[in-house]
Amino acid sequence: MRINWRTGMGNYAFVVGATGSYSPELVAMLNSLDYVGNKADVHIYGIDIEPQVFEQFGKLGYLVDFHNVSEQEWQEAKGRSEVVCRKRYWYAAEIAKDYDAVCILDADLIWVRNPINYFIMAEKTGLIFGPGKEQNKVYDDPHHQFNGEWLIPQGYYNHNDLCNCPVFLDANKHNEALRKSWEWFITGNPDTNFRAPDMDAMNIAFLKYAGSENIVALPGIQWLGTNEQMLKPYMRAVSDRGLFKTESGIQIYCYHGQFYHKKWRDCQLDNRHNCASGYLKADKHPEVIGNLDGQASGAMNMLHEYFRKMLDYKIVIEKKNYRHPELPLDE
Repeated sequence: MRINWRTGMGNYAFVVGATGSYSPELVAMLNSLDYVGNKADVHIYGIDIEPQVFEQFGKLGYLVDFHNVSEQEWQEAKGRSEVVCRKRYWYAAEIAKDYDAVCILDADLIWVRNPINYFIMAEKTGLIFGPGKEQNKVYDDPHHQFNGEWLIPQGYYNHNDLCNCPVFLDANKHNEALRKSWEWFITGNPDTNFRAPDMDAMNIAFLKYAGSENIVALPGIQWLGTNEQMLKPYMRAVSDRGLFKTESGIQIYCYHGQFYHKKWRDCQLDNRHNCASGYLKADKHPEVIGNLDGQASGAMNMLHEYFRKMLDYKIVIEKKNYRHPELPLDE
């Protein structure tokens, strides 16, 4: 089932996979794209998405093309998570002919700025743009082989190791890489099948078919903020007249996380506290650790408030626990 609500503008598209358990995150992401003025199409490959979500796509100021992933398809893909995490690259290759550039997303990204210029750069240069990882990969695990063959030379260190998303690229130019990252996983026999994590599979495909020189690693703090980056001193997120940037001045385009869930938010604050205690020995100075905890809480509250605003911006859904419906919202 594909639902086209209105004619899209431009030749760019986002690609995202989601299950119904991520409905709040997906809605906030879609609303935030509208809020920042996005006009690129969005292709959603959804599993068990409730009608209350897709029946409201027409409220958005861009085209949403909804593809319902059947149970047969996700069973053949070895599970729901494999469709959402791995097959999105193959889906991007499938729609490539209709677009000059695409951006591959996670469902739990919140947009603060319109990334249109990164589509343009991907289209005009043929380069692949994405946030760099904090710990880059060395390809020395047997899981990085396909049928016993090292796809990238054994021991290779990837200086341009990218996170899964958001990744901007010309999906026509890099079609083979997008397809192979999925085909390596889904084909072959059970004893020799490629089992590398989805992030490794994507990067191996980019290295093999595009080359490291055609990959541009962007600041992770600008596009994800993983590992509590946006809660840490000097890197924390602050408001700049309604837009977010880091305390050190880096513009934030989007940020990643499960802000719908209190346990996740509390865990992020605990992790940041433990980091300050371990690395900075700040727990030896109560006034210092108290100040750092206060900064982190302020940044988290700001990010959470923006998420809540986006959650109810245009598409509005019932507030409940979508992962465990039998439990209260905050469990």
